[in-house]
Amino acid sequence: MVFGKSAQLADEVLPHPARTQNYKTHGGNLVAGGIRRAGNYPNGVPEERLPEGKIPPRALREMLERLGEGAGLELGPAAGEDAAVAPAGSEPRLVLAADPITFPTADPGWHAVVVNANDVAATGGECRFFLSHVLLPPGTTEDRIAEIADGIRRGCDEVGAVPAGGHTEITSAVAREVVAGTMVGVATAERVKPTGGAREGDMLIVTKGVAVEATAIVAAEREDEVRRVFGEDFQRRAAAFLTDPGISVVEEARIAAGLPEVHAMHDVTEGGIATAVREMADAAELGAVLADAEIPRFYESKRLMAHFGLDILGAIGSGALLIACAEPETGELLDRLQGAGTPGHVIGRFLRRSSGIQLARGSVRRDLPVFDADELTRLA
Repeated sequence: MVFGKSAQLADEVLPHPARTQNYKTHGGNLVAGGIRRAGNYPNGVPEERLPEGKIPPRALREMLERLGEGAGLELGPAAGEDAAVAPAGSEPRLVLAADPITFPTADPGWHAVVVNANDVAATGGECRFFLSHVLLPPGTTEDRIAEIADGIRRGCDEVGAVPAGGHTEITSAVAREVVAGTMVGVATAERVKPTGGAREGDMLIVTKGVAVEATAIVAAEREDEVRRVFGEDFQRRAAAFLTDPGISVVEEARIAAGLPEVHAMHDVTEGGIATAVREMADAAELGAVLADAEIPRFYESKRLMAHFGLDILGAIGSGALLIACAEPETGELLDRLQGAGTPGHVIGRFLRRSSGIQLARGSVRRDLPVFDADELTRLA
């Protein structure tokens, strides 16, 4: 997993000199996924059928309006936010997150713990308790239930949480295993870093690289083709991306949360880094510019996304943490991340809202692509 060199980024995007390595790019296909329309309302207006994955921002905003503003919460339900924050009478705050694992994976219990821990950590919290909701299709064996439970326990051990129960059920409502979870964490007020906390002028840092989780999923789901085209060693390395470089961002989030001039963090999930950056900027009512040449891409990820015709910027990216940091403290943040073995890369800057959200390729800027669905939904 080796990166190459690339040109220096423009001064208006990165600090000068840039305190980060530069990486070779792979040009992607900037075609956003479309919304399918089918059926009719009684009044003849076409019904909008949504693609798989996260619901579109418009639909999410409407849903959140129906849920309410989260009375009594310090950080309530909002588009792009990784977790909610609730006062607990005194320090520390409660940090609450929920997420499911709905796609096929060999270890859904462990996977569910990690993605929920990421959301708590990306808000500045320390994980404490995990509740699981396990829905299994008919025909599931007791041995498989035991494997899922072992995965949950292993994941909790890794992130410092305690399994606190939940619900397990065999049901024909699901065609494959679904493990949903709720992670409860704690955080002091100064460590809470909401998705929408970025400030104009902040530098945008990403850890590890993009499409880490997508790489593992593609290598596993298309195992035979990947082995035939790229070889057995390549397939094995790519399928192991869940643990190396890994989809957990708990450690790097813990480091970043300890710096007062880190203003926001966000876990990269469905829709990839493009969607995550847009969520951060929208939540903060800011614009942003990203330098395409500075966005780190693993060799295996570039090869797989190109082979299957997927845009690497829109592919599920658990394992990458976005951080908004004031420029003067960016160097210290990068040093601390590097010292912990998780390198950070400066990839852009937050700007005033009127600047829009742009992707810079050399001297050319264009709007950052919008993905209505994760690129993996287009996997043929």
